[in-house]
Amino acid sequence: MEFKLDRAFSYHRMNENSLLIRVLHKDDVLNYRIETAKLISSHFKDQIILNHGLDDVLIIWHSRLLTTDLIDEVRSVLLNIELPSMVQLNRWKLPVYYDDQSQDIKAVSKQVGRSIKEVIDLHQQSVYRVNFIGFLPGFPYLEGLPDELSIPRKETPSLKVKQGSVAIAAGNCGIYTQESPGGWYVLGNCPVPLYLKKRDQPFLLSVNDQVEFYKVDLHTFKRLEENADLLDINQFKNG
Repeated sequence: MEFKLDRAFSYHRMNENSLLIRVLHKDDVLNYRIETAKLISSHFKDQIILNHGLDDVLIIWHSRLLTTDLIDEVRSVLLNIELPSMVQLNRWKLPVYYDDQSQDIKAVSKQVGRSIKEVIDLHQQSVYRVNFIGFLPGFPYLEGLPDELSIPRKETPSLKVKQGSVAIAAGNCGIYTQESPGGWYVLGNCPVPLYLKKRDQPFLLSVNDQVEFYKVDLHTFKRLEENADLLDINQFKNG
């Protein structure tokens, strides 16, 4: 289970067929993580499954045991890693209905010492970037939350958080892609499905996409929500 250290990464043997690569460059974690996954995937192809974490990539081999030689092979692939200029995949503008009477948004307002209107304005003013996908299918962890809205997770998680809920906690923003328990504070709801099985690409967002939010009234929200499965998602892209 010991770590092996290189200039940019540490390597951690998880079990007999998996290796965790942790990015040590804290100032550019996302780009290193993306390029790491790209190089490893290109080298090992269908021999592996890759999973992204916040600052790491997990490699799982289907039929190879994790020997010292295999770890050295991974290290050689990444030895002279160079970061290309990252190409922005997409820029999304997503509608949100902010429920200014909800207990969650009132709790956020109290914790950060801002009015509910200021909380909503601050949340809309940022341009977010998809750091990684996890927790639920297609659930995006969005970096870029204003420092003024940085609050810890709830001490007692909610048992049921509605699909589409736009929520914040621990310096991140996220969007619940299906109904689930959750410990983040919900500011509003996005009627555009982020996860829809029938689409050619079920996940709406990808790592490194940019996201902006804009406020809609309850009438507009309900209209979009009622027609969610029929929405042309391109109307929300690169706007």
